[in-house]
Amino acid sequence: MKLVTAAQMRAIEQSSVEAGVSLDALMENAGLAVAEAVRDDLGTHQELFGKRILFLIGPGNNGADGFVAGRHLSKWGANVTAVLCSPRKSPDLKRELALEAGVVVEDGLGESGLDSLTQRLTTTDLVVDAVLGTGASRPIAEPLSSLLFAVLESAVPVVALDMPTGLNSDTCEFDVAGLPADITLMLGYPKIGPALAGDPSVIGESSVLDIGIPEGLDSPVHSQLITAEHAAHLLPERPVDGHKGTFGSTLIVGGSKDYLGAVTMATDAATRSGVGLTFVATPQPAYNRIAGNIPEAMYRPLASTETGDLVPTDAARTVIDLAERSTSLVIGPGLGSNSSATEFVSIVLSQIQSNQPIVLDADALNILAKTYKWWERFENPAILTPHPGEMSRLLDIPTEQVQSNRQSTALEAAQKFNKIIVLKGAATLIASPDGRLNVSPWVNSGLAKGGSGDVLAGLLGGLVAQQPDELFEMASAAVFVHGYAADIARNELGETGMRSTDVIERLGHFFRDAVQYDFS
Repeated sequence: MKLVTAAQMRAIEQSSVEAGVSLDALMENAGLAVAEAVRDDLGTHQELFGKRILFLIGPGNNGADGFVAGRHLSKWGANVTAVLCSPRKSPDLKRELALEAGVVVEDGLGESGLDSLTQRLTTTDLVVDAVLGTGASRPIAEPLSSLLFAVLESAVPVVALDMPTGLNSDTCEFDVAGLPADITLMLGYPKIGPALAGDPSVIGESSVLDIGIPEGLDSPVHSQLITAEHAAHLLPERPVDGHKGTFGSTLIVGGSKDYLGAVTMATDAATRSGVGLTFVATPQPAYNRIAGNIPEAMYRPLASTETGDLVPTDAARTVIDLAERSTSLVIGPGLGSNSSATEFVSIVLSQIQSNQPIVLDADALNILAKTYKWWERFENPAILTPHPGEMSRLLDIPTEQVQSNRQSTALEAAQKFNKIIVLKGAATLIASPDGRLNVSPWVNSGLAKGGSGDVLAGLLGGLVAQQPDELFEMASAAVFVHGYAADIARNELGETGMRSTDVIERLGHFFRDAVQYDFS
């Protein structure tokens, strides 16, 4: 499902005109679709009759869409009032047609406008916000701010047409004087800002309405929200006559004397990815304690000193030997970033075959961040999976800057490093050097716990092993499957009580459901 900016939406609308569907036709389609959605939310035609619906009308096309929706609802028996929250151009055909259909139009900008609105709200069943939509470009000021506050204070349910007033559709920045919605009806395409923010508190429940835009006009848009249908399409095929070799092999490199859980969880997740074989290379002290914990995996110790530190050259030789038998490599979970681990990672990355796909996670990312222009010497196809703190170190920028514009940060890193970037967090982003950006639909604070990233890294390594030439696609699939499993864990156990191991136990659900159900 493509995610558009305000500018991209305008460009698509203009392309629609050039394809023979006028702006007026789009406006009529949008208004009708909104009216039908409002009617369906209220119930049946019979239940709609006599309902008091108040439209807040803005200056542009969003207000015109509101007049069209109000016209239809009035014809269907609702008691519709449209309150002008901004001057509109004259002549105003949509307003005239609404008046003819029985819509009452009041001026909210007049001397008694606020008092009149406040009084009407006491008997209003629903407010439809058709003020600004995607047109928000400057701070909300009086008298609009008082009108919006009156609606907010009334606690009447609000349906936003395209975007809640005050919400920037590109960045999801919300004006303090804006009007949060209980339901947001996005027109034509979902907007990228809310998807990136991963916070439903302003838009409420959301849906996307078809407004009759011809197919094929969104090809310039490279951002999309991952859906179940999309993720199912990305999953590696499983031929009925397949064998272990058919489904590849992954090598998990991680762990240390102090960090045993990370590599174990990554390994467990990898074995649930559908991969044929899973190898684990871990320092001798960790090997002595965890080898065999995941019985499906094959463990190999890495040479270590008496104090538990890696012997870089010998340990790297073992990993390079195992990597030649693997179709993907995961480095980092629980590895540590001391001097011996740093030297070890440097040797592996400099001597590994240049076509070996690699997933770099956790301590491997911290090691890279300390290595001068590492990306100029590391040619392998790779996926980096930083959380915001790790991304700040990789780009040498404050974490606040990463979080303030996650989209541009992820794309900048992907292009600079020429690697696939998985920027973790609410609404995880997957960015490609060619400008593609996929956005996870999952927002789950239950994942804000130790081990979540290790699970994702292992799952990702297993999927990449099966499709080593499709790193962006496998990263997108892994993020969706991980979020899907976490959502099930949350529903069963709650965000507070769920653990990373609970997510691992549910990783198979999406693979099962993708086969059993039609997600389209």
